[in-house]
Amino acid sequence: MPLHLLRTIAVRRIATYKAIVVIVSISTALAVAASFTVTAMTETMIGRMESRVVEGGGGRELGAEMVRRATRAAFLPWHVVSLAAAVVALSGIACVLSVNFVGRKKSLGILKTLGGTTRDLTRLLALEAAFMAAFGLPLGLLGGSAITGFYLGSQALSPWCFVVSIVFGVLSLASGVYLPVRLVRNASCAQLLLNRPVYAFSNPSCAQCGLCGGF
Repeated sequence: MPLHLLRTIAVRRIATYKAIVVIVSISTALAVAASFTVTAMTETMIGRMESRVVEGGGGRELGAEMVRRATRAAFLPWHVVSLAAAVVALSGIACVLSVNFVGRKKSLGILKTLGGTTRDLTRLLALEAAFMAAFGLPLGLLGGSAITGFYLGSQALSPWCFVVSIVFGVLSLASGVYLPVRLVRNASCAQLLLNRPVYAFSNPSCAQCGLCGGF
């Protein structure tokens, strides 16, 4: 399918399911804001302590290195909290998008019947995730900047804070989209159109046993 057609379908889906967009955007923003705040505060404190070491003179390089290590060690628990926020975010994204997959199996099956390939459906999900990230990433950066500004005041922040937080948010979103993508890749037209269970990991015994239910 042409990219512009997939893009149109993705935009219409997002316009229809606003609640899903809100949940995914907030989840992404949570991961971005947590990463931004912790990274910004760590880098700022390292900069301040290094300045004091330089002003004190003597053993500057050794002192600066010790400051960096001590500051990063002090902020390690907060990095763990940031990672936990990302796990919560990607779990929420995976749950919401997986439930959404169940509700749209027939429409995906129709697209596949009309000539859409598995790659086309995968690109469709990727486009939808990208549009959702367009809301979540700026929201997370604004939230992280506001929290950081509250504690550190109006101080110039390192560009590294923005890079790390954006990468963190994109990885969280990509991890959350992984399960729906697996389901789309493993689904046949019959499974989608007849609302039969779809399994994330193909195993012939799964369909026979039926204990895990599938999606």
